[in-house]
Amino acid sequence: MGTKSLVRSFRATSVCVYLLNLIVIINWSMYNPIYLNVLIGTMTSIATLAMLLVAMNGPKFLLQLLDNSRFGFLFTFRGRYLMDLFVSLFLYAMEVWGILMATATLGLIFGIRFAGVRHPEAFRILFRQSADFDDEEGTVYTDTGDTYDGTYDGTYDGGTMESGRR
Repeated sequence: MGTKSLVRSFRATSVCVYLLNLIVIINWSMYNPIYLNVLIGTMTSIATLAMLLVAMNGPKFLLQLLDNSRFGFLFTFRGRYLMDLFVSLFLYAMEVWGILMATATLGLIFGIRFAGVRHPEAFRILFRQSADFDDEEGTVYTDTGDTYDGTYDGTYDGGTMESGRR
């Protein structure tokens, strides 16, 4: 199987799984209209919808909004894995269909990882590499290509990053 067809099949499978997850979540929330169930359904629906948009690779203006905000981690494998794990844990509490979809969601993400070992080019197409990938010094890369070599407590060159805030 070629790289492009592998990427297409994983994206199509991801879209199908996320759509089925949304159906199960909404169905479970509607038939159990207790406050906590609706709250959990809303949170997991938003997370699943975000992952669906990333898997569909569109619409572009929403992807740019997600990419330019604090949600850029959704485009990495680690971010997608954590979001899928988050959704799956809640799906396991949503009766039989939730258990089936949680297992399918985790199976999909593990399948993508195992396929990424055999086809690293497909893995690089599907996911953006995180900033700390092969970076042992902890350097953070900004959008303009500049680097920040400060410490994790927010200090640099004797000052703090928040010294200008009030």
